[in-house]
Amino acid sequence: MTWFGDLMSASKSAFGLTSKASGQPAAATSPVVQGEIAALGLADWWVQTFTEDDRDWMANTYAPMGSDPAKGRPLVDGYSSRTPKQAPSHLALLATWFSKPGHHECALAVAEKSLNLMHEQVPVLERHFAYANLCKVFYRWRDTAPGALDRAILVCEACIGFHEQAATLLRADMGVVPAHACFRQLRIIEDKRGDYARAIELCEMAQAAGWADDWDHEIARLRKKQAKHS
Repeated sequence: MTWFGDLMSASKSAFGLTSKASGQPAAATSPVVQGEIAALGLADWWVQTFTEDDRDWMANTYAPMGSDPAKGRPLVDGYSSRTPKQAPSHLALLATWFSKPGHHECALAVAEKSLNLMHEQVPVLERHFAYANLCKVFYRWRDTAPGALDRAILVCEACIGFHEQAATLLRADMGVVPAHACFRQLRIIEDKRGDYARAIELCEMAQAAGWADDWDHEIARLRKKQAKHS
């Protein structure tokens, strides 16, 4: 099975996260949901997954550049300064907005929905940056939410699975290949787990593809640790 297949299989199963709305009775009348959530076709999921307090907090928290409070909250009201692209990538972005102390369940539920909706037809660069956002969210709550670290690893592996395509497109668009968040994060994870061979392999893969970072330094550092523990 490919890393993408592994990720999709994992995303369809629970991993210890429940929304704050879980177990609560449905509201007698559903609130009107407009804005970006409605544009993505996620109004029912939004109402069924989160409590009213959580929905209100997220709608108030999300304030992208160009939004005008006088025209309503772009997430759920009629006005939005942007037109969301595809749901998986936009949800991954939203998850980073909500990844705050006291609200990690909201962020993780949004990130999980992004994974559930992710598919290989999402454009390469859009998918690349979406996975970077998801990795950031899942890894942040690795010590708080059971399974979050496993999710971060799967997301990193999935992103690395098409890194050469992403590097080619970025080089054509920008003239340079920037740092790769998932290569960097997975290298850190494997280093902490003591799998120095895998960490070195990741550095060498990223360096060969041209992803920016101080790979020579990292490889030398990891080889010293590997020799010390061999």
